[in-house]
Amino acid sequence: MYIKSTITETDFVNATFALLYSKTSTKVLIGILLLFLVLSIVTAVLLPEASWSQAIVPLAVLTGLFLITFFGAKRNFALNKRMGEAIEYHFDNDYLLMKGQSFNFELSWNKVYKVTKTKNWILIWQNNQIATPIPRRDIDEELITHLRGTLNGHKVKNNL
Repeated sequence: MYIKSTITETDFVNATFALLYSKTSTKVLIGILLLFLVLSIVTAVLLPEASWSQAIVPLAVLTGLFLITFFGAKRNFALNKRMGEAIEYHFDNDYLLMKGQSFNFELSWNKVYKVTKTKNWILIWQNNQIATPIPRRDIDEELITHLRGTLNGHKVKNNL
């Protein structure tokens, strides 16, 4: 089975955020920062001698994290011309073939770290840091069922 997909700059930015915020360490960091932000605001409201400046640091870090991720993703998309190419994904029982205008990449299923599904993405992880995002809008349920069977047959971790 195969599909053809193109990732836009907006898709790439959204995939970058999905990958970043799927990590437990990022969730913990954001939780701690939000807790400090709420505590700073509550303290400033309830205690007249407290300063609103306590809320600046967690707010600045949260905003900075968002902006660095956003502009970094936009820069990475602009620098890597392959990102915007139309890519054909061939799902075979033994491997995944990704073919773009300027590249061919074959990945055997035993080299796949895991495959995860989110609301908007199918993520094929090559290791615990690098994932190939495929938009869900391009994948039908028949392909997901086929892919689940292939992954289970090769004992690849997945949540399909």
